[in-house]
Amino acid sequence: MNELTNKNSSNKEKGSLAKKALLYGGVAVAVPLLIIYLFLAFYYKSHFYHNTTINGVNVSGMTEAQAEAAINEEVESYVLTIKERNDLTEKLHGEDIGLNTVYDEKLSDLLLTQNSYTWPAALLKAHKITLKAALLYSDELLTEYFDGLKSFASDYDIAPVNAHISDYGDKGYEIVPENQGAKVNRDKMFEAVKAAILSLKTELSLEEAGVYEKPTIFSDNADLKKALDKMNKMAGSVITYHFGDVTEVLDGKKISKWLAVDDNMKVTLDENGVKEYVDYIGKNYNSFGRVRTFKTSYGDVLKIKGGDYGWWLDRVTEKSDLLKLIKNGQQIERKPAYFQTAQQYGTDDIGNTYVEVNLTAQHLFFYKEGKLILESDFVSGNLSKNNGTPVGTYPVQYKENDATLVGEDYATPVKYWMPFNRNIGFHDAPWRYSFGGKIYMTNGSHGCINMPPSNAKKMFENIKRGVAVVVYELPGTESYNKKDDDSLVNKTPADKNNGTEDTGSSQGE
Repeated sequence: MNELTNKNSSNKEKGSLAKKALLYGGVAVAVPLLIIYLFLAFYYKSHFYHNTTINGVNVSGMTEAQAEAAINEEVESYVLTIKERNDLTEKLHGEDIGLNTVYDEKLSDLLLTQNSYTWPAALLKAHKITLKAALLYSDELLTEYFDGLKSFASDYDIAPVNAHISDYGDKGYEIVPENQGAKVNRDKMFEAVKAAILSLKTELSLEEAGVYEKPTIFSDNADLKKALDKMNKMAGSVITYHFGDVTEVLDGKKISKWLAVDDNMKVTLDENGVKEYVDYIGKNYNSFGRVRTFKTSYGDVLKIKGGDYGWWLDRVTEKSDLLKLIKNGQQIERKPAYFQTAQQYGTDDIGNTYVEVNLTAQHLFFYKEGKLILESDFVSGNLSKNNGTPVGTYPVQYKENDATLVGEDYATPVKYWMPFNRNIGFHDAPWRYSFGGKIYMTNGSHGCINMPPSNAKKMFENIKRGVAVVVYELPGTESYNKKDDDSLVNKTPADKNNGTEDTGSSQGE
């Protein structure tokens, strides 16, 4: 019994000792912590927490006075470096804009703001606290400095350029990439500078601040690429004309001058430019109505005026066709659209196949491919009735077998009909028994060239549409006594027919 009692008593003593040891240990730990807590609580009532910055100045552990001194030092030596595009750097000194800090218990307010945090959390988590004190500067000085920045000088104030289509070159059209330029938005930049100053930042990148104006069209723009393809297609056209020994090539060098693209990427082809080119062709290669220098079979060289022979460009059709060819990017050799053609290009567009009609001699020569294949006397328009055959150069319009020549008072059938000047033409005249001489003066035709049937047949068999007919007068080649007929012979063609033509569907006789 005593032994059991002693054991219980021993166990109680051991438990009591353990409790006391635990209590004393807790007190030993709590008391230092409490002391530290009270110390830090008291300390941070007048000092800034760890990791605290004011206007960018680290004031960790500083008192209000110490922080004020540190901020003053920072403000007094403050320099803002502004980094711009094109390697341009500018500096702003705080003293140049009257930069200063207003205190008036402001730091005390910041201390209170800092201590509004739960202190243990701030201690345990080591908060990073960013605070601001009031900074002042002169608006007038800042504005003056700002307006004087090199950013706004013409050498640096470069507006952005949109991606666009280049001028036409050896490689055709190409996309010119956008250019960012270096033009700032003044309002955005001013706000960025102010914000940097108020935070006492020492460096401001305008690129990062996003104050630069930007292009609106970039190289990968789908509409831009589409316009490029369209312009290159049209400028890739090659249209080659051959005017005898002269070649005219319409290609991108000319076509590019007619192409344009607007801000909406709409490509236009200047129709006036195409018209001017067609007019150029007409002006340089039309020979319709030209005064021609002609060497007669008699050896005389004459200036032949009048008539409608020659190249005559159909300008409306040619312009329309060209527009289509260019828009389709065609590469072809082309013969222009003509109302009428001549035998060949050049100064001598008559060539070596033609009919030479000498009204004075009442005699004609028919040359085919340079060889004289027919000579014939004829009877031309009646001078006494003002039906004289007009001079000039004309094309054979067509030829017809068994035609009926109809006038106001006649209807005459002929076997071979070859008109060259509206209703005036060559034809057989089987009703005549003689040709040449001075018959035409009083017993001539209504204007046609009456020929012996056999000669008319030979001409008909060898002539074709478009062959030139050169009609002229050559004094001194008469085949009759000129003195007796001066009153008629000396009349001009205009005098002979008073400038008018017979009006039947075909000229008779």
